[in-house]
Amino acid sequence: MYFQQRFLKQNQSFTGTSGLETIELPNKGLLSGLQLRTVLKTGAFTGACDMWTHDWIKKVELIVNGSQVVVSLTGEQILAMMFYKNIHKTNWEELNLAADYQREHFYIPLGRYYHDLDFMLDLSKVNDPELRIEYDFTLTTKNGWANGFAAGTDPTPSYSLTCHMLRESDVTPKGYLKTSEVYRYASANSKKENMVIPRGPLYANLYVQSWYQGKGFEDTCDMLEVNLDNDRLIPLRQTAQAIMSDLIRQYGYYEGSIVIEPVGNQNHPIPIEAGVVSAQMETAGDYDVKHAFCGNNGYWVKTVVHSTGAGTVDVCEIALKYKGVGPYSVFAIPIFDLMDERTWVNSAQLGDFWVRGEGTAACGANNTVKLLADEVVRQ
Repeated sequence: MYFQQRFLKQNQSFTGTSGLETIELPNKGLLSGLQLRTVLKTGAFTGACDMWTHDWIKKVELIVNGSQVVVSLTGEQILAMMFYKNIHKTNWEELNLAADYQREHFYIPLGRYYHDLDFMLDLSKVNDPELRIEYDFTLTTKNGWANGFAAGTDPTPSYSLTCHMLRESDVTPKGYLKTSEVYRYASANSKKENMVIPRGPLYANLYVQSWYQGKGFEDTCDMLEVNLDNDRLIPLRQTAQAIMSDLIRQYGYYEGSIVIEPVGNQNHPIPIEAGVVSAQMETAGDYDVKHAFCGNNGYWVKTVVHSTGAGTVDVCEIALKYKGVGPYSVFAIPIFDLMDERTWVNSAQLGDFWVRGEGTAACGANNTVKLLADEVVRQ
């Protein structure tokens, strides 16, 4: 028994600056996960660009039987799911520098963790499996961040795809985890929304995402409630900060590093809802980093002339290390434990099932709150 890891596509150029890339997958075997690696060169820009590859990758979908969704996630959602499934993100070359290479590694599991032997997709039991990558390298703004620049076009952005397949095994999987969005709504001041969850599936985990510049989960879901059978059971009603504490205890901290090139005073996206960030000036000379506030997805970066304290007019390269909670403002709901099936919820046995988000009086109307789910699919 072994996991085969072979390129299905290697250094394949994306077709044009935006569009849909479709890759046919093998038609037999036990698929544990998919590894997607993207490589591009950023354009020429001045100031820290707040668009990353995971922003230009708008959606990745694993589809079988023509239209049946197995996975449907945005680039940043894939990175968040990797964390919650204990799949470590690589941190080398997480650069956003002008006219420099940017590489990002995504892993899409079909189970609860990396190479889960109990949950895999049996490709012999489906037809026409394919991966679809929707992308737009011309985007310059997303989720309220407006200091972006389009990706470079020379060389053409490219990707490599590797299937992780279990070979020469007598393992019979219990099924696979379908991970996708099941509900969304637009935020508003003091808005209270019951996110009704489709009944029927067995749910192994639920996640709420609220990813917008300066207005995160703590604004749109200051109070979060899980309700079963119309108030018969309310297993969770907690503030956002209490949930953050729960998730740190259950999953630990999300941490990593990035390198950017800001000018003067700029807010830059950090892939955590809240936490701490330490900055180090990389540019030689009379320069320093003064500001160090991180909250609601952003970090105010102020680069100054060290001897005078005045804001810089030059581009400065700085390295940021972050450690916190809520990767890309995706929050698992802490009544579930992926590793303990006794905590999973069989919605077929419920009259109704919803998650209620209650926003603050100043949460604004720009955010889109999304509910994601891990559904257990038996084959």
